Order: sequence, then structure tokens, then C-alpha cells
Amino acid sequence: MEKTEPHTASNIVEHLFRHQSGKMSAILTRIFGFKNVDLIEDIIQETFLSAIKTWGLKGEPENPEAWLMLVAKNKIINELNRKKRHAEKREKIHFEQAEEEIDELFLDHEIKDSQLRLLFACCHPDLKPKAQIMLTLKVMSGFGDKEIANALLMQPEAVKKTIFRAKQQLKEKHDTIGIPFLSAVTGRLDIVLTIIYLMFNEGYKTTRGDQVINEELCYEAIRLSLLLVEVKNIDQGKIYALLSLMYFSLARFPSRVNSLGEMIEIGEQDRSKWDQELIEMGLHFLKKSRQSSELSRYHLESTIASIHCTSDSMETTDWNVILYCYQKLLVLNDSFVVRLNHAIALSRVEGFQKGVEILKQMEEHSKSSRRSLLYAAIAEMNMQLGKYDIAKSYYQVALDQSDVNSDRAFIGKKILECDKKNIQNN
Repeated sequence: MEKTEPHTASNIVEHLFRHQSGKMSAILTRIFGFKNVDLIEDIIQETFLSAIKTWGLKGEPENPEAWLMLVAKNKIINELNRKKRHAEKREKIHFEQAEEEIDELFLDHEIKDSQLRLLFACCHPDLKPKAQIMLTLKVMSGFGDKEIANALLMQPEAVKKTIFRAKQQLKEKHDTIGIPFLSAVTGRLDIVLTIIYLMFNEGYKTTRGDQVINEELCYEAIRLSLLLVEVKNIDQGKIYALLSLMYFSLARFPSRVNSLGEMIEIGEQDRSKWDQELIEMGLHFLKKSRQSSELSRYHLESTIASIHCTSDSMETTDWNVILYCYQKLLVLNDSFVVRLNHAIALSRVEGFQKGVEILKQMEEHSKSSRRSLLYAAIAEMNMQLGKYDIAKSYYQVALDQSDVNSDRAFIGKKILECDKKNIQNN
């Protein structure tokens, strides 16, 4: 699962930011308290900028992670002492004297514990679910306001305000009690899994920039899930189900994008490129997920993914089982995307005309901001029915309503395909 290391100082630092910023936030928050979380975030970003400048001139240090943590820690100590001096408080902060204790927090098991404690702390029950998700993505994984807005279909300014208010609430909660122990917070597992799920989805089909996939986010989501597996007395079956889903998705990455960086739909993907080792990992975790006492959305979605990953083609895929899973999902999680996918599965079982009818009903009632997906699905079903003029008109509406670059490029190609097939038919 390890990826090829980048070579320039800038690429190394960018790669490390994704992998280390969450760890650094967790450790430094545990040392200096949640009341200093804004300062910690600023210092972490400043430290990575220092790394780009320093490493570009002198080369990468022998232990980049230790370098980053040491520089960030010292910067925070200096800044807190400076603030104390300026405020003329009664005495200097003596974090330096606690060096030995602080260093112990850099041991592997303490790092894992700190990350998990911060992850669960960000999911404080006093915060609304979306605020919990936004705060975790911001503090634990280094997401920017715009990335979070894209992942949650919100405006960046609204995200910024929500995160500010959430931080203020947690500062009040944790000023005196510190970051909670895991034993006190394990009831927050569902929201933590939701966060990881959203993080992976944003990486699976990123809404920022021209790239289809952001692998860094996907690997970060898997890393956090693997951390969770080590927590005792929680429903590990759900975690395994989510891990299974993510590994099945990861397995198809080699064929999801062509040499031009364009998205390829599943029916057109070269299945010989699917990573069989990752599929085996997905099956392994799906089997372990059965230890759960509750059927979750992750169990159903990973089952659907397993059927796709083990089928030879779209035609030989067991759509009856997939349709059954979506019917179950509608009961557990009746969302716009689930309804859309249910209609697509139904069209494979009962015919594309039936699928169009269901989607037209959705068109009448849905106010989702993701209606471009709905129009693209109606267009695709009309293409399957040989109605290329109608298909083109729906693709055109989908194009007008989409603001994701990779989606727009994909829809543009489909419009050209409609024109081509129309000419061939006439």
C-alpha cells in the first residue's frame, strides 16, 4: 500500500503535510491544550513553510518527521513565552522544564493514543454532527475550508464560521479537563466513521482541482480507520466494513483514470488492472465485519463493492443482490445519492425505461444541489435505450449545473459520443 516517494523538497513537504499534520496536531494539542489549537494550527503551517525553504537549500534532514515536530514544538513554546512576557503575567511558562515528559509523548503508542483522543474529542456531543465533521477534518487531517466545503456541499465562509464556533465550544470544555481519555468517548464511534467515510469519498472523487482522485486523502482515511481498530470495547465490525469498502474502492484506482487524467466509468474500465491484492484485503475485512451486531451502511456498501470487484463485466454482475442492498440502504440512509444508485440498480434488473421513470420522479421532487448527477444518470439510461437526442439534452443540463472540473470533462465527452452515435444511426 506504500506509494512511490516524491523527490523535490516541495513534494516531500506536501506529502508529509498530509501524513504528519494530523499527528502533529494531536500531540501538540495534548501537550499545550485545546485552548491553543488555533496557535498550533498556525505554527504547523508555518513549520511546513520553513521546511520547504530550509530543505530546498540544505536538503531533507535524516528524520523529517522528528525535525518537523521539534521545530513546531519550539515555535509554540517561544510564542507562548512571548505572549506571557507581553502580558506581564506572574511568571514565565516552563514548558522547557518538562522536556522529558513531552518527549515521552513521541513514542509510537503515545502518538496513536493522542491522535485517537483528539479524533474523539473533536466529536464532542455538544457539537452538531456537521461541526464535528468539519472540526476533525480541519484539525486532524489538515483540510482547508474550501476542501471541507466541497466535501459537505457547503459554502467555505459557512464552514469557516462553524469551525470557529466549534473551537470556541471545545476550548471551554477542554480548558480544565484536557483531551478526554478513550474510555470516556468511545460512544462517538458512528460520527467518527462518518468523518472517515466523507474523507475517503472526497479523495475517491475529489471536487477540487482538475484531478479525479486525491490518493492522499484516501490513504489518510484508511490510516485513521486502522488506528480505530486498536480501540477496545467498540463495534469493530463497523470499522472492518468501512475498511473493506475503502480497499475495494482503492483496488479500482488503476483503471478509473486514463492516460490524460480523464475519468472512466466502471462499465468501461479495464478490469484486468484492478488490484487483486487489495480486493483480497477488501474480502478479508468484509469477512471480519460480520462480528458486528448491527448491519450498517458500510456493511451494505462494501457488499455492493465486493460484487463489482469480483464480477467479470457489467453484464455478469449480480444486480439482483446489489438492488437488494440498495433497498436495505434506503431504510438505513435515505439520501439523494442512495436513491440515485437504487434507480440505477433497478434499471439493470427491470430495464432502462423503468430506471428513467424512477429518475423522472426524483427530478420532480428533489431539491438536491447534486442534481447534475441525476441528469447525467437520466442521460445515460436514454443512451442505453438508443435515444441519443434526449440523452444529449440531459447531458447538456448536467453540464450546465456541474461545477466539478472532472465531471464537466466527462460529461463533455458523453455529449460528443451522443452526436457520434446519432450520426451513425442516421
